[in-house]
Amino acid sequence: MTWMTTEVRAPGDAAAAGASQRASSTHRWTGSAERVFRESRAASACARLCSAPDPGRQKQSGLPCPVTRAGHGAINVYCRSCLLCPGAVRPHGRAVLPRPGAVLPRRQRARAAAGSAPARHPAGPARSRRCSCRHLCRVRPRAVAMVFRCQRDSWARQFATRVVSCQAAELRPEGGGEPVRGFQVVLEDTILFPEGGGQPDDRGLIGDVPVLRVTRRGPEAVHFVPAALEPGAEVLLSLDWERRFDHMQQHSGQHLITAIAEQMFGFKTTSWELGRQRSLIELDTPSVTAEQVKALERSVNEKIRDRVPVTVRELAAGDPEIERVRSRGLPDDHVGPVRVVDIEGIDSNMCCGTHVSNLSDLQVIKLLGVEKGKKNKTNLIFLVGNRVLKSVEQSHSTEKALTSLLKNGPGEHVEAVKRLQSSVKLLQKNNLNLLRDIAVLIARDFKSKPAPRQLFVLHRKEGDSEFMNIIANEIGTEETLLFLTVGDEKEAGLFLLAGPVEAVENLGPRVAELLGGKGAGKRDRFQGKAAKMSRRGEVEALLQEFISHRSPEVQALKLLQSQLEELNGAVEPQWGTTGVGVSHHSGQTSFLHHPQSMPQPCTQELILHPTAQASRTLELTS
Repeated sequence: MTWMTTEVRAPGDAAAAGASQRASSTHRWTGSAERVFRESRAASACARLCSAPDPGRQKQSGLPCPVTRAGHGAINVYCRSCLLCPGAVRPHGRAVLPRPGAVLPRRQRARAAAGSAPARHPAGPARSRRCSCRHLCRVRPRAVAMVFRCQRDSWARQFATRVVSCQAAELRPEGGGEPVRGFQVVLEDTILFPEGGGQPDDRGLIGDVPVLRVTRRGPEAVHFVPAALEPGAEVLLSLDWERRFDHMQQHSGQHLITAIAEQMFGFKTTSWELGRQRSLIELDTPSVTAEQVKALERSVNEKIRDRVPVTVRELAAGDPEIERVRSRGLPDDHVGPVRVVDIEGIDSNMCCGTHVSNLSDLQVIKLLGVEKGKKNKTNLIFLVGNRVLKSVEQSHSTEKALTSLLKNGPGEHVEAVKRLQSSVKLLQKNNLNLLRDIAVLIARDFKSKPAPRQLFVLHRKEGDSEFMNIIANEIGTEETLLFLTVGDEKEAGLFLLAGPVEAVENLGPRVAELLGGKGAGKRDRFQGKAAKMSRRGEVEALLQEFISHRSPEVQALKLLQSQLEELNGAVEPQWGTTGVGVSHHSGQTSFLHHPQSMPQPCTQELILHPTAQASRTLELTS
C-alpha cells in the first residue's frame, strides 16, 4: 500500500542547509522501503546541524538555527519526536506528516497523530536510538501549547522562524509619553521571552529590525517592532544575550533564595520584583535580623559552590505531582502542560521564566539587606552573578575617587567625611546668620528714605526663602509691593511677591506665569520657584504698570470725574496739563480747576474727603 506525504521542513534548518527551495519535494513512502530525501545534501546538512557546537558555551557556529548548550545534538523545535520526547527510543526518529487533506486509514491516522512512523524498517546495521532530526518541517506542529522556544532552550541566541502575522499597532512607553507607532508581529516560535512570572521581556532583532517589546497574548508571543514584516517570510531572530543572561541569573537566584529562606526560617515569599539595578523578594514576615540575612547569604552561596543542577520539566494538567510543587497559581488563559523548574534536592516551583541549567551559573549571590515592606512584610534586596561584579567594580571606582579627594586611605574615609560634615554645618549656620543681617540692613535702608516708594524690587544670587521673608517682614506689606528673587539668572531660582492682599492675589499667578514657574500664596504673600529668572524685567514692568494705575492721584481723578458727571449741569473739569492742579493737605486731596471761560485769578477748588464712610463729599469753593 502506498500513500503520499508532503515533505515538511524547518525554516532554520533549510536556511542552514542552503536547501530552502529543494526541501519541499514530494516523496513516496511504502511499508517495504525507508523514507529518503530526494536531495541528499539537504539531509546531510540537517544532520551536521544536530551536532553543531553550543553558542551559549562554545564558539558561535554561525548557523542560523538553535542548538543545545551541551553540544551533543540539537533539539529540533520543528521535530515532533524531539518536542514530545527528546531522546526517546524511536527507530530512526521518524515523524511523517500526511499531506494536508489526505485521507488515511484508521491505523495510519493513529500513527500520524502519535507523531511516529511505523516501526518496521529494512534490515541493516544498528542505528542510533536518538532522534536524528533528519526530516525537515514546512509546517510547525504545535505539539505543546503556550511553551516557546526560549523556554525549551534558554541558551539559544539565534533562531530561524517564519512570520505568521503583522498588524499595525501603537506602543505606550513605560515611563509615559506619546505612543510609538509600529507593528505587532507573531512568529511561528520565538527565542524572545514575553514578560511574565515577574521576569521582564527580552530584547533583540528580527532580521535587522529591533524588537521594542514582547508580550504574551494567549498561546502567542507578540513582538512589537517599528517596521512591518511580510507574513510568511522566513526571518532570523537574534537575542540580546546580555539582558537575557542577567534575567536568567536573577530569576534562578530568586528561586534559590526563596527556597532556602523558607527552609531555614519559615519565611514564605509573597512576591518578587526583578528591577533594572537590583531585585527584591517580599517575605511574609514583619522583620528579618542582620544575623538571619548573613546566614541566608552564606547558605545560598554554598549551594552555588555545590554545582546543583537546575532542570525544567512539563507535567500534564491533571498530574498529581503538581500538588507537591510550589506555585502561585496559573494564568486564567493557560492551556496545555504545566512547566516546573527543579533545583535538585532543594526546590520545585511552577514557573514560565528562563533559567540557568546549574546553580554554578549564578556565580555568587549578595544580599544587600532588608527594607520595610507592606503591612507585616519585609523586602529582601539582592544581587546575583554579573550584577554583583558590576557592583564591586562601581564600589572600587568610588573608593579610588574618595581616596584622591580626601587625601587618605579607604579605612579613614568615614572619619574624614564626618569632619567635613561638621565643618559644613558650621559654615551653613554662619552663612544663614549673615544673610539675616543683610536682609535687615536692606529693609532699614529702604525705610530710611524720605519718600518711600510704592514698589520695592531686589535680586540676589545668594539667598533663600527665609532671606526674602525677613526683608518683607522688616519693610511691611501694607503700603509697599515687594518683588524679591534669589538665584542664578541662567538657572532656576525662587521668587516672593508680597504686598497689599488685593494686589498679591491679582498679580501672583501672573508673575509665576511670566517666570515660567509655579507658586502658591496666602493673603499678602505669594512665593514659588522660577525657571526663567531672565524675565524679571518683564515682571517689574507689569508691577510698575499696576502701581501707576493704583496711585492715589489717578484714583482720585477717576472718582472726581464720575461724581462730576452726576451733578447734571455742573462744570466739567478740563483734563489739560494746565487746567487742573493737584495738592495734598490735612489728609485730603484738593483739585484746582481753572475753566477757560473764567479769568485766571478765579479758581474753583474741589475738595475730596477720602475718609467719608457712607458717601464721599464733594465741596465746591471759589
